[in-house]
Amino acid sequence: MKSHEELPVDEDGIPILRDVIDTETGSGKDLHTPAPPASVPIQTIARELLGNQALRKALDEFAAELTLSIYQHIDRSIRPVIEQAITKALDEAGSNAYDEIRQQLEARIPEILARALEEVNPPGDE
Repeated sequence: MKSHEELPVDEDGIPILRDVIDTETGSGKDLHTPAPPASVPIQTIARELLGNQALRKALDEFAAELTLSIYQHIDRSIRPVIEQAITKALDEAGSNAYDEIRQQLEARIPEILARALEEVNPPGDE
């Protein structure tokens, strides 16, 4: 056991206690002793974590939420600019643009509808 003179003290003369005494065993442990280095390589720990299904599911959910959030942010940011550019282009083009768009839609609507119906009900899913 150390005597009071051997204990380090702070600027007020109060002893700085470093040894924790286990009341059951009576042995002490130095609080400032660094923990031993991990014997398991970090790559092994990372592999085990990524192999954990619960963690994998949480990461997948986080990635899906982050992707959706980014998409929504981009959509909110870009949509008004695109709408404004389209409106400006149509206003500058006058009624000729309306007629051209209508003619293109009339010509393409059967193809667009057929493609949409195939996506909803692919051939062979009868």
